[in-house]
Amino acid sequence: MEPLLAGYLLAIAAALATLFGMFAITLKENLSEKVLAFLLLLVAGAMITVSLGQILPTSFKNGDSAIGIVLWLLVGVAAVLLLARMDVGADATKRSLWITVIAITLHNLPEGATTIGATLISIDTGVTTAIVLALHNVPEGIAIATMARLAGVGRVGTVVMVLVAALAEVFGASAVYLLGSGMSDSATSILLAAVAGIMVTISAKELIPYSARILLSARKR
Repeated sequence: MEPLLAGYLLAIAAALATLFGMFAITLKENLSEKVLAFLLLLVAGAMITVSLGQILPTSFKNGDSAIGIVLWLLVGVAAVLLLARMDVGADATKRSLWITVIAITLHNLPEGATTIGATLISIDTGVTTAIVLALHNVPEGIAIATMARLAGVGRVGTVVMVLVAALAEVFGASAVYLLGSGMSDSATSILLAAVAGIMVTISAKELIPYSARILLSARKR
């Protein structure tokens, strides 16, 4: 199998991992608000761990400049902070939901391209990258589905939100595949750094504080 096609299939497989997290939440009807808050904390921890423990080190390893990697990491951070300043609804729960959905969808666009770029470096690198991205796509699906449940979104609406995020990754991979060109190690590293910045900031800015507010509120009752 040619590397371009192999990378495309790996990217799709990684994107589909987002759906596993969604199914775990949408199929369970009687989860309490407190349980959902704990789930969000676990998801945030998983996102931060994968981003800082796997994605960012890979970015530094393959990048041309450590300073450049840090700058693109900060671009990812800034993207989420700018989204947080947008007026996407007065209700705090819906606001956090939309910020999370938009940020995850935006960062999924380059993820598909990243998997293909890594596969063009070597099949082993592509497989490793796909596994790492799949591991953090699962908690992404959980994050969106959990936030949607807390915001009172129905099952169909939740599925649509998660599908949009997952399909963004497929779209990014399809664009690279149709162009028939790969990316350099440097370009892949830049995308990974921005992805890590977005994921860490979503967790620290939205998921952890929101979960903490729910748990503190439940404790006072």
